[in-house]
Amino acid sequence: MSDIASASLLRRRLSLPDVIAQSVTVIAPGMSGAFLTYLAATKAGGATPLAFVLAMLGALAVGSVVSEFGKTMPSAGSLYTYTTAGLSKTAGFAVGWLYSIAFIILAAAVLAGFGFFTSLLIQSMTNSTTFVPWWIFFIIGLAFVALMSMFNVRVSTRSQLLFTAVSVAVMVICALWVIGKGSPAGTAQAGKSIDLGAFWPSAAGVKWSGIIFGFAFGMLSFTGFEAGAVLAEETENPKHNIPRAVIGSVIVGGIFYILITYATSIGFGVREAAEKWPGSAAGLAAVASTKTLSNLVLFAAAVSSLFCGLGVHTAASRFLFAMGRERVLPPTLGKTHATWKTPWNAIILSLVLYAVLIWGLLLLTGSGTEIALGGGAKDGVANLPTSVRGGLYTFGYWATLATPAVMLVYLLLGCAGIRKGRADHNQRLVIKGALAAITGLVAVYGSVYYSFVEAAPGAGILTIVKAIPWVTLVLLAIGLAIAFYVKSNMKTAWAEMGTVFEEG
Repeated sequence: MSDIASASLLRRRLSLPDVIAQSVTVIAPGMSGAFLTYLAATKAGGATPLAFVLAMLGALAVGSVVSEFGKTMPSAGSLYTYTTAGLSKTAGFAVGWLYSIAFIILAAAVLAGFGFFTSLLIQSMTNSTTFVPWWIFFIIGLAFVALMSMFNVRVSTRSQLLFTAVSVAVMVICALWVIGKGSPAGTAQAGKSIDLGAFWPSAAGVKWSGIIFGFAFGMLSFTGFEAGAVLAEETENPKHNIPRAVIGSVIVGGIFYILITYATSIGFGVREAAEKWPGSAAGLAAVASTKTLSNLVLFAAAVSSLFCGLGVHTAASRFLFAMGRERVLPPTLGKTHATWKTPWNAIILSLVLYAVLIWGLLLLTGSGTEIALGGGAKDGVANLPTSVRGGLYTFGYWATLATPAVMLVYLLLGCAGIRKGRADHNQRLVIKGALAAITGLVAVYGSVYYSFVEAAPGAGILTIVKAIPWVTLVLLAIGLAIAFYVKSNMKTAWAEMGTVFEEG
């Protein structure tokens, strides 16, 4: 494209609300509260709130490292640039590579989630016996993301902030309503709104291994708090606004998640949730006391999914842009549109990959796998028609597969913080880096645990679930191979890694 000739983003036009919008929207509290909490609950059950308390602390540890680096390195490459400067160029390339791939996968996943939730919402609102196919809304989501991301980034961020606020408000109201009613009749704590068993595994009837698994998905729910850092070159006063947005989004998101998971646990019954919650992908919507509230939760989840897709897409395209600009990926990815100053080539490549990932997975697997991954024939997933089940399946699997890659990135970032802190005699950064590294390590372990261990004796492990840690290792190996090639054959580009950004 002749119009794509620049290598500069739109300089210093975004304010603190824009950066907060990017961070909070990628966290996607509405969508994550409705769905990722369900993925965590498949193993953490009624103690899922505990998993999210721990995840909040872990996210604060990682966020504090991001904030320290962001004060001196306002780069669109964010974690890629930080790890390159703090640890090594090879580690930095691995972070940029894994993070870009993970976010491309997650963007595809949440847009499939948008299709799933919207299909459920329309069916519920119209009382129809049939569902509008989820993939129609997936395509609409793709078009929306393309339109919003290719032109004025301020329109994108302001829209994200508005609709995210609406979705959060809706779910908070519903959560407070459910808590106020208390656990349903027939449960161990019927009618009670306070049950501290939600914060202790044995009291909720689950194992600590389930909490660690839930912690990994809790961390995935927070993933995106650091995404505001990718807008550093486009933000006014980034050395102050980026840290505020990063830490602020973790605190706000953490309080929200704890409220939503506690309400859902109470709604099922804390001790009964280990059985009932994994059997309902609708999460909070399933325990809402009225159809109106249930529909409002589905609406919030659909809106949040759509704008999360937009936010994740913004982060992924900026990562590809940063690495293309430094010529460690094809240089064409490092070009921006001459008028709009947005990375069109990176945006278009990402959009194509989203469609390939979603339909590729559906072509490679059958309905039996879709049902089994959702929990098996014992629950409501098996009763969903194929016109809607594919959206749930592709969302759940791609989110699961992306999790260990993101957590490995956090581990490497923590190591970069330790090394950078020691080099600069900054003991505070050393401690923060150590906490972030431990967080990443535990989350990696939790995210692959059930690829090796059966969730229940005799349950078996799906082949595509067994493959998750090996796919992550293959992706890492490919990234390291590319890094070795660049280091050997593109010495100038390698030497400039992590140094090309606009401090302005």
